[in-house]
Amino acid sequence: MTQQKTSSEQMLIARFSPARMASYLTAAGSPREAIKLYRWNVEASAALYEALHIFEIVLRNAIHEEMERWHQAQGRQGSWLTNPPAQLTQRSKDDLVRAQTRAQETLAKKHSRAGTVAPSASEGDIVAQLTLGFWRYMLATRYTHDLWRDALRYAFPELQNQRLRDIETPVIRLHVLRNRIAHLEPVFTRDLNLDLRSMSTAIGYVCPRTQSWFAATRGQSVKSAISTFPLSGTPGPQQAGSAP
Repeated sequence: MTQQKTSSEQMLIARFSPARMASYLTAAGSPREAIKLYRWNVEASAALYEALHIFEIVLRNAIHEEMERWHQAQGRQGSWLTNPPAQLTQRSKDDLVRAQTRAQETLAKKHSRAGTVAPSASEGDIVAQLTLGFWRYMLATRYTHDLWRDALRYAFPELQNQRLRDIETPVIRLHVLRNRIAHLEPVFTRDLNLDLRSMSTAIGYVCPRTQSWFAATRGQSVKSAISTFPLSGTPGPQQAGSAP
């Protein structure tokens, strides 16, 4: 029986690739425990991704709403998404053009199947095509003296001291986390409690009531996943040599 289990575990390690499984084997100490850790990592990543979904939606809507309000107050034509301010970097402007193109192509495909004419992409269609990386760089320190001062800080009414770095720091951390999950990388090397607090903090700067809902739903799911960590202690850098 033991030989059968070992053979099965070695087969899984081969299928997942020894290179991918190396960090799990180092942390867990045996093939059997490494597979347990790998399974936990998949389940924890799923819980984290659901929580990140809420965080990203709240963040992007808050930024979009304030940028649009500022754009209209400036008397500028159209939307800030299609007529971006000069303060944005060229990279961000290019991202907006690509998002608009993707949104229009998505609508065209949908309406082509239905045999109808596609409308112009809405602001919501364009926002949905922008990555978390785009919103993360909207909070870069380069904007401290213009977009942050004039518009972006109002997206976070509960940020008492109005310091850009206080929202930029958790968003940078969560951008890294999202990329790790999207690329199927280990998360057990991270301080997941800090990741969860970063999500809650960022959401709370936008809306405390949404923060409370998040804590009671997605927050509890992440905590439940953390509580089933198969190794001694809690997830964190101490479990493996790689940095979070």
